[in-house]
Amino acid sequence: MTRQPKEADEVTQPPEGPAAGPAPEPGSPAWWQARYAERDRRRPRAGGLTLARITAGALELADRDGLDALTMRSLGEHLQVRHTSLYRHVASREELLIETVDHMLGEIRLPSLTAGWQAGLEEGAREFRRVLGAHPALVPALTGGQLLGPHALRAREHALGQLLDQGWAPRTAVHVYLTVTHFVIGSAVLDSGGAARTGPQRAAMTELFAHLSPVTHPVVRRHADLLNAPDGVDEFTFGLRVLIAGLGRLHTEETEA
Repeated sequence: MTRQPKEADEVTQPPEGPAAGPAPEPGSPAWWQARYAERDRRRPRAGGLTLARITAGALELADRDGLDALTMRSLGEHLQVRHTSLYRHVASREELLIETVDHMLGEIRLPSLTAGWQAGLEEGAREFRRVLGAHPALVPALTGGQLLGPHALRAREHALGQLLDQGWAPRTAVHVYLTVTHFVIGSAVLDSGGAARTGPQRAAMTELFAHLSPVTHPVVRRHADLLNAPDGVDEFTFGLRVLIAGLGRLHTEETEA
């Protein structure tokens, strides 16, 4: 096997001051704070290996081969660099996954709420789900750390700012943002974990329900067709519509109080 030439890396300035204590948990607020400080010290070298290139390659590899296939060594081969050079930017596969998730979130097109906060929330939720649906292999990694990277904070800043501009009280705006965000993530996690039902799967479940005992499960048996009619998109659309309608009622109550 031909040895790949070593690619120039960014130069990291050594941290100043006394030796630090135990390293913070990857994905935690303390970890992200240290990452931001490190990026401020980093001086890129022209043509060097960058974190953006690493995470873009990791996303490509996960999309193509699945999350289990994404290792530091396989990523080095994919990028045609020595895998040891990756450790200048991410200390472990766990850190790589956290940074790659944030890179994925950079694909989200931020909506405008000029047409109203309801339309903006719906557009933003659908766009978020679109991006997660385009990269299903990486969805399980969403729960590996808190979403506090630069692209996640970009979306958070935008959504909260728009909600506040539309008249939401700060405390409620935070709850609205988190509720909608977690709804989208929960839907995507269920879909990626096999809860999403294909047409044949729904037909098989209908068959199962239809043959249940009318004594023990009369309601499920009677509504077997209805219970298995919606697919993942239908469920998401209905849930989002109900969620936004409920938030609209809450907003009216707060503004009239």
